[in-house]
Amino acid sequence: MKLVHSKAYAAIMVSACLYAQSNSTHAELHIKLQQPTWEFLLHNQPQPTTELSTQAQLASSESHFASKIQPLLAAQKYDAVLKAFNERDIKNDSAALRQLRGQILLSMQRTKEAEQALLAAIELMPNLALAHRSLSMVYMVEKNYVAASKHLRKTIELGVADAQVYGQLAYVNLQQGQAASAVAGYQYALLLDSDNQQWQQGLLYALINSQAFDQAQALLEGMLQANPKDTNLWLQRGQIALKQQRPQQALSSLETALVLGENNADNIATLAQLHIQSGSANRAVTLLANNITKMVANNNKIEVIDQVCAWLAYQQQWQQLANLTQALQKNTNNIPAHYRSRFAVYAAQVAQSNGKTKHATKLLEEAVNNDPSNGEALLTLANILRSQQRTQRANLYYIRAEALADYKERALLGRAQLEIDANNYPEALRLLRLVAQLNPARTDVLANIQSLENLVRNRS
Repeated sequence: MKLVHSKAYAAIMVSACLYAQSNSTHAELHIKLQQPTWEFLLHNQPQPTTELSTQAQLASSESHFASKIQPLLAAQKYDAVLKAFNERDIKNDSAALRQLRGQILLSMQRTKEAEQALLAAIELMPNLALAHRSLSMVYMVEKNYVAASKHLRKTIELGVADAQVYGQLAYVNLQQGQAASAVAGYQYALLLDSDNQQWQQGLLYALINSQAFDQAQALLEGMLQANPKDTNLWLQRGQIALKQQRPQQALSSLETALVLGENNADNIATLAQLHIQSGSANRAVTLLANNITKMVANNNKIEVIDQVCAWLAYQQQWQQLANLTQALQKNTNNIPAHYRSRFAVYAAQVAQSNGKTKHATKLLEEAVNNDPSNGEALLTLANILRSQQRTQRANLYYIRAEALADYKERALLGRAQLEIDANNYPEALRLLRLVAQLNPARTDVLANIQSLENLVRNRS
């Protein structure tokens, strides 16, 4: 007598395949984007004192000092300028010189000292626009976006409202999670400087963060026309497509990025998963196998490979599964024991599909050695041994699997089948009743119990 649902316990495991269906083909995918480089400081170099006078006048006693540092400023020899400033007491300087000192310090990335100098300038002249603007830069560098926003708004209020200021304010708003305000700021910046790629990139990020994907898509297509070889733009196109549930566009965008030189492991893994979802397993396996070294260097990427292997096993695409497991064998030293065990089970499935039961058994034993808690390996090995009528060893592996909560039910069913094969129906009944207690919804088990009870009664 055989249990009605004994096929569920054949050597090809089922639960891993179900895992592949629920995770590999439907998991939310992401594309890793490079953070843009914001270059605000390049547009805020210290200005010669003659230009500063339009907002803050030098004192007559400072003209000699101004003429002394003028050529040093022109040559951008800021160390020498600062040395000259250090010979003066800032308390005796005008707002113009205090502001210039702050700009010099900011250019040298001495932000704390720059902050003190600029605040001192504002103390003398509260409406000194350039000092507020430079002070906003100090706070942006220090990531104090609340303070940066305050001084940028003051700068605009004082009449300095160029593209750079609007772009900086948009950036600050974006960093504070105010994506809608950032959109408006970047749009103002682009009105004043329409070809500025930094403002375009900022607007794109702001639109994506405000969930305005259609607008982001339209902007991005224009940016791609101007820069078709910009890898990061193609990655962003893919990310927007994922957000809009358009996997084919995401796939094609990532493939283009790959041609242009993209080699980030996260994005290769995402592309492989997209190919699995679209049914192109060959391409998915090629991507993973060709980049296997960088994949196994990251546990998150190993999990993706595991999911793809499980999906291939479920689809019985044995040749592709063989290609992937063979690639993994070259990197076994870099793979944690838990995953080595799982990959050995997949390789065993390939061996079984080719009728190589002996090799499959060896691989399953390796899997158990690498991870004694691998229930799939224990059950699959037990099933092979049972099919070979090596009942004692099979029973030992079933008992080991039974100790694992997630595999107890299947292990009990395997043991019950062993007892049925040995015509030990009372023990088989006891084991099946344990299964029924664990899972009362198993009507097939209840039917098997009834059949066995009838058989026992007829025998007596």
